Amino acid sequence: MKKQKRVSSVVNGTRKYTIRLATLLIGCLIVLAGCGTAANSGSESTASPAQQTNAATGQEPADASNTRIVTDSYGEKEIPANPQRIFSVSATTPLLALGITPIGGLNYEITPDYYLNSYKDQITIAGDYPINYESVLELKPDLIIASSFVEADVVDQLSKIAPTVIYPWGVNLYEQLKFIAGIVGKEAEAEQWIKQHEEKAAKYKEEIKQYVEPDETVAAIQIFKNSFQVAGNRNMGHVLYDLLGLKPLPSIQKQIDDSEDYFVYTDSLSLEKLPDYDADRLIVKVDITQPGSEQFFEEMQQSAIWKSLSAVKNGKVYIVPHDKWWSYTLFSTDALLDETMQLFKK
Repeated sequence: MKKQKRVSSVVNGTRKYTIRLATLLIGCLIVLAGCGTAANSGSESTASPAQQTNAATGQEPADASNTRIVTDSYGEKEIPANPQRIFSVSATTPLLALGITPIGGLNYEITPDYYLNSYKDQITIAGDYPINYESVLELKPDLIIASSFVEADVVDQLSKIAPTVIYPWGVNLYEQLKFIAGIVGKEAEAEQWIKQHEEKAAKYKEEIKQYVEPDETVAAIQIFKNSFQVAGNRNMGHVLYDLLGLKPLPSIQKQIDDSEDYFVYTDSLSLEKLPDYDADRLIVKVDITQPGSEQFFEEMQQSAIWKSLSAVKNGKVYIVPHDKWWSYTLFSTDALLDETMQLFKK
C-alpha cells in the first residue's frame, strides 16, 4: 500500500504544526479503514474466475482457502469444502437427488433421459463423450465428479481443469448416492432419499401381491433390430426383482446368482430363442433409438413362436415406452415402481 504524500501548508508556527498533526491522524484513520474493508471484502482483481462468476449469478462463492480431503480410487484429493460449480460426468441424477444442480454435464447422460427433461434449461451441455475439455473449462467448475468408467487419461485431463473425484460405477444406486453425498457433504440428504425410496418399494412390494401370484414368473425383454435381450436384476430388472420381489425365470435367476447379484442383460438372442424365456408375464421394451427395432417387433408378433408364448396366450404382455424404461438411475427406478404397479393393476 503506497505511503500518503506529505501535506504542504502555508501556515507557520503552532498553527502549521497543528494542521500537520491533524492531517496525519486523519490520513492514518483513512488508511486503517481502507485496509479493514479490503480484508473483509477482498479485491475484485484477485478473485478467482469461479468467485467472479458466482457473484454475477448470485450464488455464494466457494472459499478457495477452505478445503478438505476426500479419497477415491485414485487416492486422496483436495477439494473445496463448499463447492458451488460442480461439473458432472454421469453424476447428474445423484447430485439432483441431493438438492444440487450441476452447472454442466454431457449429452449422452442428460439429453435422452426422460427423467432429466425438466432440468435441461438449468444444466449446460458441454459436448459429449469423448469429453471436449475446452467446453468444460469454459464453465469454470470448482469441482468435477465423474464415474469410474472414465479412463485414467481423461481423469488426468479433467484434474487439470478442477479437482476431480471418481465415484464407483459398479455398485448399486444407493452406494453411488452415498459416495457422492460424502464428496459434497450431503450424507443426511442421501439417507433421507434412500429411506423414502425403500419405504415406497416396501409398500408396493406388499401391494403387488394382490395382482401377481407368488409362483408367477416375470421376464422383461428389450427388442433390437433382428434380436432381443432379457433383463437381469439391473435397469428395469432391478425394479421388478430387487425392489418388488417378483419372480424371475429360473435361467435368469441362475445368471443373477452366478454374477454375484449384478447381472444386467443376456447376450443378444435370435427369435428362435424366445421360447426359452416363456414367462407367465412378459414386459416388452422396443429400443426405438435403433432403426429397424420396431419393424422386427412387428414381425415377431406375427410369428408362430410369439403366439405360442404363455404370456401372449393369457393376455399378460405389457409393452412399455423406451424413454421411461431404459435407464438405471435413482429417478427412473423410483418412477418405475409406480409404472409397474399401474401395469399389473390393469
